[in-house]
Amino acid sequence: MDVREDTLPGSDEALVAMLQSGELERAITELEARYGKRIYHFVQGMVRDAHLAQDVTQEVFEKLLLKHDLYRPGTNFRAWLFEVARNQALSMLRSQNRLPRAVSSLPPADGADLLDSVSARVSADELVEDEFMAAFHAAVAELPEHYRTVFDLCVREGCPYQDAGRRLGLPTGTVAIRIMRARKRLFTALQRHLGRLRRPPACFQ
Repeated sequence: MDVREDTLPGSDEALVAMLQSGELERAITELEARYGKRIYHFVQGMVRDAHLAQDVTQEVFEKLLLKHDLYRPGTNFRAWLFEVARNQALSMLRSQNRLPRAVSSLPPADGADLLDSVSARVSADELVEDEFMAAFHAAVAELPEHYRTVFDLCVREGCPYQDAGRRLGLPTGTVAIRIMRARKRLFTALQRHLGRLRRPPACFQ
């Protein structure tokens, strides 16, 4: 009897089934080993920046951890994963282009001093951001140590997951899962602050 290739142990379909059954670490480590470099080179061709490409690649595998239930078994997993990568790269490019307009390009304000109004708005925004950062540092400090260590290393210092895994003696999949869980905890702790920010920090996008 013929056996479908996509149902064999170690196939993409089998690894996705492992994700969906809760075997996260083993499955994500194998999928990252299988597709990590190809995703990175694909994304780098879009963003034209090695560091951004590394960030997007890490985000792709976080999305895979969080959104694997959106994949429909029996369809082309590789094509689905590269579409996720494409969308993440486009989101990164859009976020890089969100630059404030120069004051000189704004229309004159009737009966008001434009510079004063801009200054007041900036001061209010800065106050909100300062309040958020204080809450953010406090929330990070309250993370369990094993989450805080990988969060500081990968998110604050920008260390790639594979390098962090080598430094900490952990599988890449374990690093990715701990980052995901740390972000979930931080999002819950900081949710009331996030809606007031002009733009959420990159680690929450």
